[in-house]
Amino acid sequence: MDRKFDPILVQVIKNELASVNEEMAIAVYRTGRSAMVKVGDFATAVCDAQGRVVGEGAAPFQVGIFMVVLETVLKKFGGSFNPGDVILVNDPYSGMGHMPDVGIVAPAFWRGRLVGFTLAYSHHTDIGGRFPGGFSSQCTEAFEEGLRIPPVKLDDAGKRNTALLKLIEGNVRAPDEWVGDVEAKIAGCRRGEQELRAVVEKYGLEVFNSSCDYFVDYAESATRTAIRGIMPGEYVYEDTFEDDGLGGTDVAMPLRVALRVDGDSLVVDFTGTAPQAHSAINMPFGMTRGTVYGAVKSIVSPDVLTNVGFTRPITIIAPEGTLVNPRHPAAVGGRAPLFFRIFDMMFRVLAQALPDKVGISGEGGDVLHFSGVKPDGSHFSFMDLFFGGWGGRPGKDGIDGVAPMSFGSYGSVPAEVLEREFPIVVDGFGYVPDSEGPGKHRGSVGIYKQWRFLEPGKVMVRTNRLLRRSDGLAGGGPGELSTNILTSHGVEKVLPCQSHIHLDVGAGDRIYHRISGSGGFGEPAKRDPGLVLADVREGKVSIQQAHNRYRVVIDPAAMVVDEPATQRLRGELSQVSAL
Repeated sequence: MDRKFDPILVQVIKNELASVNEEMAIAVYRTGRSAMVKVGDFATAVCDAQGRVVGEGAAPFQVGIFMVVLETVLKKFGGSFNPGDVILVNDPYSGMGHMPDVGIVAPAFWRGRLVGFTLAYSHHTDIGGRFPGGFSSQCTEAFEEGLRIPPVKLDDAGKRNTALLKLIEGNVRAPDEWVGDVEAKIAGCRRGEQELRAVVEKYGLEVFNSSCDYFVDYAESATRTAIRGIMPGEYVYEDTFEDDGLGGTDVAMPLRVALRVDGDSLVVDFTGTAPQAHSAINMPFGMTRGTVYGAVKSIVSPDVLTNVGFTRPITIIAPEGTLVNPRHPAAVGGRAPLFFRIFDMMFRVLAQALPDKVGISGEGGDVLHFSGVKPDGSHFSFMDLFFGGWGGRPGKDGIDGVAPMSFGSYGSVPAEVLEREFPIVVDGFGYVPDSEGPGKHRGSVGIYKQWRFLEPGKVMVRTNRLLRRSDGLAGGGPGELSTNILTSHGVEKVLPCQSHIHLDVGAGDRIYHRISGSGGFGEPAKRDPGLVLADVREGKVSIQQAHNRYRVVIDPAAMVVDEPATQRLRGELSQVSAL
């Protein structure tokens, strides 16, 4: 980069854009109707006039989705944007992740000139279709999944397309909430446009545009520097996806990712991955791109914006007609378990290339979706999303109860919110002892949640890791599997090992759900005994498993480590290993 620039001014503008995104996020958060928006299942971004993401308010994988959406929007409407336009889109074949993800794109004008775009998207609790929620794995084509909306102007030069909105309202469950979340995202984009105009007014359009050029060039340069830190060659990770989305048994769909590193460029090749499925477990290419970018961003300096410059050194090969790049009309609503698996694979193949820097991404993203009719006759629909935590890392434990690495700041809906707004009670929410992947640096423990339903309705439970555990790295052990238990009329029933299960529940029925633990990093017997003791005191690891998994002896009366006994136990293990 030989372009002259003022480094202080560039940093100031970068922080100004971060503030624009924060203002957008606050507007969406404070005006959103659904419980999911209130806990962070949304994202915002600011783009320049070329459609390049320059101000992030999203996780890296979400920015990858935004890039594809902007490409589609610019291709369709380029040259015909007006002040007051609002573009609505949820089409997975236009870049969105699946149909319940609804995006808003708004052009931003300053003194009559197009200077950028503001974007906001969130997951809606319904989009019509065969199953409540719109993200079941059991649909067999896109037409069953709900309303598929390609980029369309909801507002044209400030005039609302009321016919379009009425059409949508007539086809979704809980329409008031649906429209409320759309209005919240429009408010966020309008706020973003206002703040973006202020930035351009303050610093001038030329300075703003040249700063955007710098952000892109700097991201490319920093990404190439990170890639040069990898030994040239090919790194391959293979896995098997064991759920066809339709309840089939003995399913084995191959997944394969190869990283080819050549100097400062990286090829990510999914050739060898299974053909697209007949069900809705397929992942659209925009989501695949976002998954790759989200993982690769973990090895790049945190101060680098995830923009088009960041993506330039990365080439993605995803053969059309496969699980990671299906052809329309393939259904994609149930793609989340595959997404989390591909995300995990990306981290594991990067760990081959950089074993001292990359750990295990983590587990979770499990969901309970509940819909029905309240006693007053109004419809309700909500989604409760929560996570297990990170896997073990070189030098550090996984973090319990948070979204996987590079995934974003998602939270879990507080029990108070659910119980206030919906006919449900949260009977329990907490850690599951002895569910972690053991290691020198352990993986996250599993998380459980139990719901009790106060009214009859329809439930869908989405679960990851029901059949294949999260393996450890560098000698670490795997985490324990997920499970689902339904209690109805006093009878407990373990539910089938399917990623998406649909149930009709009655008042008083309960569902217990446990998220899997994450794999550990390094040999468990090398874990610091003090850390094992801390886990025992916090109820995350039992005294018995401290002995069996970590070779740490704890005095149950004094709750301290028995150092001599621990040294003897670990010495015995070393002798056995030497044999």
